[in-house]
Amino acid sequence: MKNEPLRPPRDSASSALSSSQFDERYRLTPPKVEDPGARKRARFVADQQKQLMAGIPNRPANIAWFQELVDQGAAEGPGPLVGYFCNMIPVELIFALGARPVRIDCGNAALVAAGEEALSGEICPLAKSSFAMAMDPQGLPNRCAALVMPASCDAKRKLGEVLADYRPVFTFSLPPEQDAGRHTAMAAAEVERLGDWLAATLGRKLTTGALLEAIDLTRRRATLVRELQAARAAEPAALSVRDFFLVIQASFTGVALGTWLAEAEKVLAGVRGFKSARKRLRPRLVLTGAPIVWPNFKPLNLIEECGADVVADTVCTGAQSCFDPVVYEEKGRSALLRALAHRYVFASPCPCFVSQGTRISRVLDLVAEFRADGVLNYGLRLCQLFDMEAYRLSRVLKQEKVPFANLRTDYSLEDTEQLRVRLEAFLETLGE
Repeated sequence: MKNEPLRPPRDSASSALSSSQFDERYRLTPPKVEDPGARKRARFVADQQKQLMAGIPNRPANIAWFQELVDQGAAEGPGPLVGYFCNMIPVELIFALGARPVRIDCGNAALVAAGEEALSGEICPLAKSSFAMAMDPQGLPNRCAALVMPASCDAKRKLGEVLADYRPVFTFSLPPEQDAGRHTAMAAAEVERLGDWLAATLGRKLTTGALLEAIDLTRRRATLVRELQAARAAEPAALSVRDFFLVIQASFTGVALGTWLAEAEKVLAGVRGFKSARKRLRPRLVLTGAPIVWPNFKPLNLIEECGADVVADTVCTGAQSCFDPVVYEEKGRSALLRALAHRYVFASPCPCFVSQGTRISRVLDLVAEFRADGVLNYGLRLCQLFDMEAYRLSRVLKQEKVPFANLRTDYSLEDTEQLRVRLEAFLETLGE
């Protein structure tokens, strides 16, 4: 047998992954699509939603300020943008590094087909439309210095690897269950790893003082959102849930939180000063379920057009996104990282964990606190997490004699009238 020349050793997976969570051996040239038609269609979808909302009564005097931020996707300002998905990413780390966190999950129906050209198959519309933004050279992800993804569902877990061809990406790992006794150390270590990665990627230093300042700002946002929710629950006519979501989602655009707080305070003052001419008799609902991202406000449109009010929610793009403040007892770096882990992992009602007890308890608490007449679950097609969760949630609520309805749909408007009939039928049962 002849001696064959030795082949050079192939890079091992461990060495290939030494500087990235993703295997650099298989990096691809990312597809980039200049499609003015897709941009025009996306603009049309957003303008349609703006026109629907233009007829809302009692809108805040400064609502155009929030609308402009959401339309732009990212606010103007100093410092690099860091894009992130989901409500489980500690944005305080980004603020503390002098960067601006901006949510890049997309709710535009016109971009689903564009994203499907690359991500074919049974994938949720949020993932497809969000990837379409990355394929557009002018899209928001391409304006970011880095992207952060939570491993909160299969789509987001793998979307991070796809987006890593475009920008540096960090996938934020989560424990399988919300057992703080067992998993706090792991979650805090992951928060620290994210902070170190962001600091290295952005070329900046993370200081405890800056982190404390960022936590103070997000705590103030949580307090204001809670107060705003309580005020509008007491008088729902004072502020539409669609404007409420718009105000909240404007804070995800990388705007300086101090500036956003000043404008949101004006909204709160207006809601508190509102006096209704007559008693509100519309059904009061707690809204739960999948993310509702601008301009896909279809479920919110239907609820209000059918004559009901959302008085509380567990939606990760609504009040729930800012509901829980970061709570810390000590001001050392390790204590603050643990506090961030507790807020973003162990307080989250996301259905990605083994048990859904946190979410069910939150829904029941909101029903009692805000005297809701029923619960409406928004199910996004191809989102298995929320589809599976509806099974137990509906049965627990039935045991508690809380009326429940599940609206399962996607981004398109084709089923709007069918959903309207179902929702109207559900609302009629609340008066029986």
